[in-house]
Amino acid sequence: MRKNLKKLFALLLAFAMVFSIAACTKSPAKDDTTQAAQESKEGGELSAYDQAIADRRAEYEKTGKYQKVVYAMYTWIGKPAGTERIQEAMNVILREKLCLEVELMVLDFASYRQNIQLNLTNNDEQVDWFGGNALGYTASVNNGFCYDMEQDNLIQTYGPGICELVSEEYRNACKYNGKLTGIPPMKDIAINCGAMMIGKEYLDAIGYEYKENENQEVPTTWDEIEKIFTQLHEKFPDKYVFAVGGNQFGQGSIVDNIGNDWFGVLLDPTKDKTVVNLFESEEWMTMVKRMYDWNQNKGFMSADALTDTTSLSAKCKSGQYMAMMSQSKPGYKSQISGECGREMIVFILGQPIVKSSGVSNVITCLNQASPDKIAAMQFMNEMYTDAELSTLLVWGQEGTDYVKTDDGHITFPDGVDAQNAEWYHTMNWSLPNQYLAPVWVGDPLDLGAKTMEFNNSAPKSLAMGFTFDNTEYTAEYAALQNVYDQYANQLLYGFLDPETGTKEFNDALKAAGLDKYIAEKQRQLDAWFAAQ
Repeated sequence: MRKNLKKLFALLLAFAMVFSIAACTKSPAKDDTTQAAQESKEGGELSAYDQAIADRRAEYEKTGKYQKVVYAMYTWIGKPAGTERIQEAMNVILREKLCLEVELMVLDFASYRQNIQLNLTNNDEQVDWFGGNALGYTASVNNGFCYDMEQDNLIQTYGPGICELVSEEYRNACKYNGKLTGIPPMKDIAINCGAMMIGKEYLDAIGYEYKENENQEVPTTWDEIEKIFTQLHEKFPDKYVFAVGGNQFGQGSIVDNIGNDWFGVLLDPTKDKTVVNLFESEEWMTMVKRMYDWNQNKGFMSADALTDTTSLSAKCKSGQYMAMMSQSKPGYKSQISGECGREMIVFILGQPIVKSSGVSNVITCLNQASPDKIAAMQFMNEMYTDAELSTLLVWGQEGTDYVKTDDGHITFPDGVDAQNAEWYHTMNWSLPNQYLAPVWVGDPLDLGAKTMEFNNSAPKSLAMGFTFDNTEYTAEYAALQNVYDQYANQLLYGFLDPETGTKEFNDALKAAGLDKYIAEKQRQLDAWFAAQ
């Protein structure tokens, strides 16, 4: 196991180096600490990294209690049955290496934002690490939830492995108002826009013929998708065709929502630096007219779409929905098929791109109120660098949650599948370092290298790495977000007339300060361009 994991780690390092990321030279052994912990000791003194561990051991000898770090993660289906088992297996390693324990706080994505925000606001329950993207990165920082990880050189001293794997360029792309308040996982930074996933069994039932390319994707058009949906609706009148979500522009187009909000975007981000109002664009009107037609005239959607907060993949997994839209990447067919509990065919409507928030769109934040930030940082450092810990978090335990195949992949043990698995969350992209773990059957063994190639070859937004600082515009942002929440999904889900609804939407946005907000975003973007 250790030998194979070292090979996997070597692949990750090659993958990381092409991204201009300085990588470690080997995978840490179970009884190692980190590179910092192995530095030569001068004058018999421990390094700061080692000293922190020694101090916790001394405290443990007195109290018999381990320092706890709480890692709040999300899945599409809530807390898996094997959570406590995986947590204990991780703690066997962490007690020895760091003299601490982790508590995995696993929540359903639909309720994650509300529950974690409540915890962070009231500080009534310990949370050390949380997904800032789920709450809204800008909002998390402005609400005072996020700690600057460069304060007192915290990440440099106690997260050296993170600094080696995540380049300074990428860390800078995650800074907000000049502070490192979030770190990205090791993942794809490019997306293949507009991926429509349809269950293979349903396509087979209507006799639809398709040919997947080398990336297990089927290039198509919106007109062709509509033809497929019409046939599916006729064949399966008791099912909903399309599980609609508010991701049509974030994942379904190249439109770049710079600043991680929709109040000023780049419509053609690889060519045009002009910040414009999305909701006055042809792109917006085309999309909402299509959704209105699909909902009101063709019956592809549920009448409960606005109130049903179940994740799209969970809806497809239930068997009541046949299709959903997201974004694609290398290995996505395997990921989404696992999430949906059935083989999904990935149809591609758009093109690859790295958006301005490509690095920071999935981000992990350290809680400002974390009781022991050094322990929390050392835990996260291990999650980026320890192959056994990463594998436990990504796939679970060998023999129970997965077994090896002869060709080097892993798969379910006999009698286990996506429906009854105790630890098969398919959230690898949100975890610190998925590429330290083995590769699941269906994905290429060189998935990390393919992801690297995908990232490097995708066109990049001109604003890639730009972060909008709306600190002085929080009142406007809150007012704009309230208007957005009132209108956007009603239009994107096809419940409001596209013409009159969009006009009301824009009138309300402008009354809330949209023009002022866009002007400031353009000013900051222009200044950022000038400084490059």
